[in-house]
Order: sequence, then structure tokens, then C-alpha cells
Amino acid sequence: MCEAKVYIVSDASGRPIMEDVILLQPEGDAFLLVNLLGEQKLVRGTLEKVDFLKHRVYLNVPAQQ
Repeated sequence: MCEAKVYIVSDASGRPIMEDVILLQPEGDAFLLVNLLGEQKLVRGTLEKVDFLKHRVYLNVPAQQ
């Protein structure tokens, strides 16, 4: 399977915000995340890192999110 887990990076730690993500689509200054069940989440921020081996995506977001 090729699903990923998406993490928010706001400082040195990262917290998961969505699992089983099958689509990460840029939408202006945000990213649309869609998981295996069709749930969607729009997250404003920038792409920090993608770890293909661990199936993890890290997004850097403003502190208020």
C-alpha cells in the first residue's frame, strides 16, 4: 500500500494530523489531504519533508493552526 501519514511540524516536534492519506494536492498556500475513506482536510502551510521509506509527509504550518 502507498498511503502516508501526515504530520504538522511547528517546532522541533511533529504531531500527526491524518493517516492513510492517498492524495496530497497543493491548493494555493494550502494542501488538500484526502485519506483512504474519502475524508478531506485543507491545511495551510509549506511542505517540509517527504519520507518515502516511512510513508510520512511533514508540513510546516503557522502557529495558530
